[in-house]
Amino acid sequence: MRRQSAEPVASFLRLEADPSQRLDGSESSMKRRDYETSFTKGQTLRVLLLEDDPDHAKLWMLALEKGGYLVKGDVVATSAEFSACLDSKEYDIILSDYQLPGWSGLKALELVRERGLEVPFVLVTGEASEKAALEMIDRGADDYLFKDELNRLVLTVRRVMREQRLMRERRQAALEKEKLIAQLREAAEEVRRLNGMLPICVSCKRILDAKGRWHRVELFIQKHSRGQVSPCVCPECSASVVARATQSKPRTPRREHY
Repeated sequence: MRRQSAEPVASFLRLEADPSQRLDGSESSMKRRDYETSFTKGQTLRVLLLEDDPDHAKLWMLALEKGGYLVKGDVVATSAEFSACLDSKEYDIILSDYQLPGWSGLKALELVRERGLEVPFVLVTGEASEKAALEMIDRGADDYLFKDELNRLVLTVRRVMREQRLMRERRQAALEKEKLIAQLREAAEEVRRLNGMLPICVSCKRILDAKGRWHRVELFIQKHSRGQVSPCVCPECSASVVARATQSKPRTPRREHY
């Protein structure tokens, strides 16, 4: 049986009556714990809200706005609406109820994962047991909270978004590390070749690198050393060029004098 919708409303009214428990009062706690270091008050938050109760959806949106976000959200209830939003828009976070008419938040989570989307998914429920919520975590949800715990909503959103950002940064760092290692291996292979035998064409004088590509000698030297090539002509080649030019120069016919 669903929890009464009055519970989150009553919780929200208690927050309004007791300033020490207000959502904006939790901001200092978030800063102390460094949950979302990139947060700035007034920043846009794109939210996909999966909720069949309009009153609950309004409370969620209001809680996020009181937490300092400029909320731009879509509220949906059916699988078709949810799928359409996933396919047509980008979101910073997804907030989902557990039990919905004809389907569930677990199925919604599967739709997100099937698309390979890396959007934080938070279960906000009024009827699911803690065991069911933990099952959602095991399936890939980032966190869960109950609807009478709206004072924790902003804190939860900031934390899971920070974790998502850190995960992306670690993944990017790992990719850059792999790329650097590949470059170092290639450079080491070239150094070994420079210290050993270099395949060079006896005709065009091009050099073969470790990847099977041919390079002009001067370009290969510039790429694999600190030296710069300055074009010039040696004395032997200069004499050869002059000799060929002299031989190819047409002779002026002599004039006969009578």
